[in-house]
Amino acid sequence: MYITVEPAGLMMHTVKLVFDPTEPAAEDQQVRDYLSEHELEPRYHWFAEIDGLEGRECEIMQFGGCYLGRNLQNIGLIQRQVVEEELLTAEIQRHVDAGNLADLANVAEPQRQDAIAALVEEFRVEESFGQDNAGELRATLDAAALQDATSRALAGKGAKRE
Repeated sequence: MYITVEPAGLMMHTVKLVFDPTEPAAEDQQVRDYLSEHELEPRYHWFAEIDGLEGRECEIMQFGGCYLGRNLQNIGLIQRQVVEEELLTAEIQRHVDAGNLADLANVAEPQRQDAIAALVEEFRVEESFGQDNAGELRATLDAAALQDATSRALAGKGAKRE
């Protein structure tokens, strides 16, 4: 899902939530659940092909910016949390692939997934993120801190940063 915000007259704006049903994003269902829980109904709802996604028909929900109000921040937060989780998981996997986390590479899948979930929660802090040269969000984790946290997570003590 991605969000567009466009001007819509004097001091007003239109918000469009665009979902790609052929390749759903990880946050799509959470956003749909949020809209439902808060009884937020789109002003317009349609399906159309979007520029840049040739051949794929997307679902579009259009809202008035004032109608969504602070809910837009919460929807953005859902999206950011999912992106952070994906970036942290990929960074942890990069360390596994580089041989920095042999203990994590050698455990059974259920225990590995639990440990990765604990690591993601521990490292979901501002200091774990930065921007790459293109200005995109990226995760960068210190190998030693990650190894220490991994040892704790695998020992069942949970990952706790000091």
